[in-house]
Amino acid sequence: MPQAMGIGFRNSVARWYFYITPLFILLDYFGGVNVRVSALESMPLYKNLYYGFCILCGVCMYFVPRYSAVVTLFESIINFGMIVFSIFMPYIQNMIYAEDILNADFKAMEEAINAQSIVNLVIVGSFVVLTFQKSIQTIQESFGFNGPASKELQQSNTD
Repeated sequence: MPQAMGIGFRNSVARWYFYITPLFILLDYFGGVNVRVSALESMPLYKNLYYGFCILCGVCMYFVPRYSAVVTLFESIINFGMIVFSIFMPYIQNMIYAEDILNADFKAMEEAINAQSIVNLVIVGSFVVLTFQKSIQTIQESFGFNGPASKELQQSNTD
């Protein structure tokens, strides 16, 4: 049964997204363009840990492709959490540290939403939605929910 899990992910966009993580790292550190992890820009330790996690995900997908859907699902959940965190953290900080919320300085929130964060939201957000859907679909098919992967699995079991 788990053998079918990697069928839809062998040459998928999700796998290549993890394989080119070193390119994202080079763009971030040498080009100053942080497309992948802008939510963690102010926290270099966590940003480096996330990059390491993405490289580990790519290695797992390369050596054990049948678990690609599960790895991608797990990473997309983490990525979604970081997107929500990056959008709402300035608001939360302003509410926590403001003595009078009605007279609070909302400049920090305006500065938090800039062109780079919007581009990141569009790129990463659409990738997260795409990979989340594809992962769920592949996992469902591998457990026999009448999809192409389950049909291939059923044929291999009857042979």
